[in-house]
Amino acid sequence: MGRFSIGDKTPKQQAINELVLMISNYCDGRYEVLFTHDDGGALLEVQVEVPDVSGVLFDQVPDFPFFEIWPKWMGWRVVVTKVPPGYIDSITLRTDQDDY
Repeated sequence: MGRFSIGDKTPKQQAINELVLMISNYCDGRYEVLFTHDDGGALLEVQVEVPDVSGVLFDQVPDFPFFEIWPKWMGWRVVVTKVPPGYIDSITLRTDQDDY
């Protein structure tokens, strides 16, 4: 078994709720926590809105608790993604997406 598959996993919604609460204790900026999948299976994605997605996360959000939540949170792999301002509301949480 690989490093990311060892251990029990907390139920998805509980992991999301507790991760949102934990990040909110450190970070006032816009972020979103969601479950997604990649070739390695299910994972938690934390999207963080920053002015410069190619810039260093800590220069833009110095209080973000990256090392407290990565690489695993409550048994789930975590990916932190920098996204531009407005992305979360206009893309991630968009309600009028076409069904494919």
